[in-house]
Amino acid sequence: MKTPFLLDLARNRQAADVVLAGLDSQNPAESLAAGQTLVAAAKNHGLAMRDYLRLAIDPNAGEYKGSGLNGYEVALHHLGLPVQDDMDSGILLQAAAETFQYRPGTRALFPEVVDDVVQWRYRQDQIERVDGMLAGSRGSDGVELITKIIDDKADDYQATGVIAEGARIPIRSLKTDQKSVTFHKFGGGYEFTYEFERRVSLDVVTPYANRVNREAGLGQVGIVTDLLINGDGVNGAASVTNASALGAGYVDHAAIKAGRMNWEIFLKWLISRAQKGLPVDTVVGNWDMFFEWERMFATPTGQGMTMTDILAKAGVETAIANPRFNAKVNFEVSSSAPASKLIGFIRGETVEELRENGSDIEESVRAIENQKVRYVKTENKGYRLVFGDTRDILNLDAVAAA
Repeated sequence: MKTPFLLDLARNRQAADVVLAGLDSQNPAESLAAGQTLVAAAKNHGLAMRDYLRLAIDPNAGEYKGSGLNGYEVALHHLGLPVQDDMDSGILLQAAAETFQYRPGTRALFPEVVDDVVQWRYRQDQIERVDGMLAGSRGSDGVELITKIIDDKADDYQATGVIAEGARIPIRSLKTDQKSVTFHKFGGGYEFTYEFERRVSLDVVTPYANRVNREAGLGQVGIVTDLLINGDGVNGAASVTNASALGAGYVDHAAIKAGRMNWEIFLKWLISRAQKGLPVDTVVGNWDMFFEWERMFATPTGQGMTMTDILAKAGVETAIANPRFNAKVNFEVSSSAPASKLIGFIRGETVEELRENGSDIEESVRAIENQKVRYVKTENKGYRLVFGDTRDILNLDAVAAA
């Protein structure tokens, strides 16, 4: 059991000079040995280096008492490793590069320090990201069975939400299936030769780290998109609603092109999902559908033309100013989403992310044991469906066929 072990670690925190002893030794062999010991300790606890230092180091011990820093930040200060250029303290990114070069044990913190520099220098959000598609994210030991939900029979009780006097309370049973969550490794890295490492400042690495992070994010979005469409092996594929069925009787299908969004059809789809008790609050689509989304909700202006004229010229038959749309629905972009389709779901009840505890500690091992410096950023993550009935796909290809 890891939990008592982690509690013991937190209760018996030590000063930074004790936890980090030997890392800043001028003897490369001693520094390397201390780095290997530190990585082994973090690995045994199933923690990433940042989390381990936050638990292991007492931030109120010695000179750091009252500083307001956490254990990881204390470690950076103790070793002279920055997250940005701090001229007043004389801590420079170039100095960090020299620390990593001549005190190889400190490379145990190399991936974390580069990540911090990335956060300092670049604050632009990635458009295609998985965060907006998740109900939550939590740590896992790397082996987890998918949960099945079994409802009581409907005739055993009255409608869920209102329980009549004497009626049975509806209970959903949670059981584990024999099928486990699939974990994937995301990321990549760069290797720096000795000459490169010796001649450049640490912040030169940050654009390359950005590319690794962006590519890992795209991979995560792709996996979650596939899960939303096809299910996880326990929960089946998402249901599909054809736009032609929604618009029958009041939408002129001849005037609508396949793959083009139509306000009436879209609103009817949202209402149909809400009527089933499964309202859509998030949709996922590819870049073409993102264009259609922006086009549908745009409020155009132009000289000598009314809004209706401009919308008609753009192929939109009904004026659709955004204030008419009172329901809050977020659009998430996924390059791997199928063409002419919107994947709608309830974000808070659909996809959960599982992060394998301590999976990225292996990168710290590689960083200190290699003669060449490597920046490697990988994460082991798995995704599972919480409820299987919260997803539905609006098929806009079906409009033209109606």
